[in-house]
Amino acid sequence: MEFLAGYSALLDYRYWFNPNPVPLGPTLVGSIFTFFAWFLIAWAVLVLLARGIRKHEPHKAKILRRFGSVFGSTGLLGLLLLFFAYEQLPLLRMRLWLLPLLAYFSFRLCRLGVHAVREYPRERAAIAERQRFLKYLPQRKA
Repeated sequence: MEFLAGYSALLDYRYWFNPNPVPLGPTLVGSIFTFFAWFLIAWAVLVLLARGIRKHEPHKAKILRRFGSVFGSTGLLGLLLLFFAYEQLPLLRMRLWLLPLLAYFSFRLCRLGVHAVREYPRERAAIAERQRFLKYLPQRKA
C-alpha cells in the first residue's frame, strides 16, 4: 500500500473543497494543458474521420461525431477550468470542478460505448434489410 501514500490527499475533502488551493506551477500548468489539448486533438481527428466516411457509412460517421463531441466538450471545459485555476478566480479554481468533469466524460463515453455496441448493429441490420427489400420493388425511370 506504499504506492498509494502520495495519493492520500485525494481522499481528504479539504483538498477538493479548498477555495484557495496552492497556485499551479508552470510545469503543472503545461502538463494539464497538454492533457486537455490531447482531448481536442482527438476531437479533431474523430470529426475528420467522420467527414471522410460520411457518404459511405453515415451511421458510423454519426457515432464518430458523437465521440468527437464528447472529447471536444471535455477538452474545452478542462481548458476553461485550467484558465480559472491559472487566473486564481476564488470559487471557480477549486479542484472540485474536475470531479464533475470526470463524471461527465465517463458517463457520456460509457453511454456512447453502449450505444455503439448495442444499437449500431441493429440499425445496420435494419438498413441492410430495407435495402434488400427495396431492390425487389420497381424503380422510377429517370
